[in-house]
Amino acid sequence: MIRKIARSLTLAGCLFALPSQAALPDNVLLQREAMRALTLMLQLQGEGMYSRQRNELQDSIDQLQAPHPATADDRQSYAIASYAEAVTLILAGLEAGRVPTTEDMDLLYSELMQMIEALHKPDVDSPYLSVLMTEYLTLRYAFTSYIGTPSAAEPGRHYYRTNISDLLQQLDRQLADLLPHSQDASLVARWSMLHHALSDIREGWTRTQSGNPFSPLVVTRNARVFSNQLSALLDNR
Repeated sequence: MIRKIARSLTLAGCLFALPSQAALPDNVLLQREAMRALTLMLQLQGEGMYSRQRNELQDSIDQLQAPHPATADDRQSYAIASYAEAVTLILAGLEAGRVPTTEDMDLLYSELMQMIEALHKPDVDSPYLSVLMTEYLTLRYAFTSYIGTPSAAEPGRHYYRTNISDLLQQLDRQLADLLPHSQDASLVARWSMLHHALSDIREGWTRTQSGNPFSPLVVTRNARVFSNQLSALLDNR
């Protein structure tokens, strides 16, 4: 039954795969695109160079490199530029046939954490935490599936430093308040599948709690759609 739901949601995801047009604040948008970039890089490293993921990764890189008024701060600008450059260099190597190492991806995760640290504004991010938490949990699912636990995954008080199980519980509580406001029943079905998958994060994709994990491609695809739907839902509230 779970596999049937996953296949149905994956097909439905194709209908909603266009980028969300919700008006996210710049710093939230950049955090989202930065996490998506690493998630997609992990897919390209682990699965091969598929055109859809490659194009989506380029979209995220373009967003990171575009001028954003809210990132005039030198620390933020440096963190964004450094991360975007690191992603671009690894992508260029991958396209030239040089598969990134575990250390490369671990360093890229560290660069991501520094960028998010520079961009995170609790008051601005707060209304959009459900989107950011969805993206972060998806990234961690992909990282765990393809590599393992990132060495820079240090505990802290912000969403990107929170224990995975605790963060999933926080997101679950937020969605319990949000999803009833949606007229789209697919959000509840998609979250049911994602919750099952994200609850299964362990040290490696083959060492999960259930022993029957979802493919990271299925999880990341549906999570991207779910995140876009959440963005639109929050924009209309």
